[in-house]
Amino acid sequence: MKKTLWWMLLLFSCFFVLLVSSCTKGTSSLQELAQRGDWDALHRAAKDDFSETYRSGSLYYLALAQAERGDACLALQSLELYQEMVGESGAGIAARNLMLIVGDRTGNAELVVEQAQILDKMGALGTQGASTYYQALMVLGRTQKAGLVFTTYLREQLDGKEYARLLLEAEAPLEKVRDALGELEHGQVVYLFATVASQQPSEAWAQTLVALAQEYEQVEMTPQERQVLYASLATLCTLADFRVMANKYQTLSQE
Repeated sequence: MKKTLWWMLLLFSCFFVLLVSSCTKGTSSLQELAQRGDWDALHRAAKDDFSETYRSGSLYYLALAQAERGDACLALQSLELYQEMVGESGAGIAARNLMLIVGDRTGNAELVVEQAQILDKMGALGTQGASTYYQALMVLGRTQKAGLVFTTYLREQLDGKEYARLLLEAEAPLEKVRDALGELEHGQVVYLFATVASQQPSEAWAQTLVALAQEYEQVEMTPQERQVLYASLATLCTLADFRVMANKYQTLSQE
């Protein structure tokens, strides 16, 4: 994900849970940099502080800065070392939320499920965490558990558009996706296809989405919406390795 980390407020409100060492001037200054969103400065300061003190707190902030700078793989390495230092019971809510986010960004569904289950037991999963948990379970083929997570945490929290988007991103069964899209206006569906296409789904799912999006070619919509639909189909066809159709829709999107 390219947006700011989901639980930024939670990460700082839970600061006292995170650190296993007492609060120091060094960790306080790292917290201030994080609150300001100065990720480059935080990266330098946390790296220097960890090299000098080997504090687990500075290692956590290094991982946070790496994640926000787009270095999810490095952030994961830092978090693995952090967990080794504090032990299984030493990682608090903030650190586990960050592990879940980084797991999602690196495509590590097993890590997402592991951290989500721990956060669930701690009573700190939240709607965004549950959404990521649901998608990871779907990726792993654990559909029964995914259904339970959805029913428990998500169904009452999501409107129709958010629900359909969740199903599209989770590569849910096609009939469920089609039913959810059927509850929306055509323009909303078109822009959902654009969103999912921009996330570069797998080739197999892109092939499924091409057929689904083509069902909307005959419905009424504005010229702008139709352009978006064709552009989305061009992207999905490219991802699905449907080269001829990709060229066709690319041309149509520019007319």
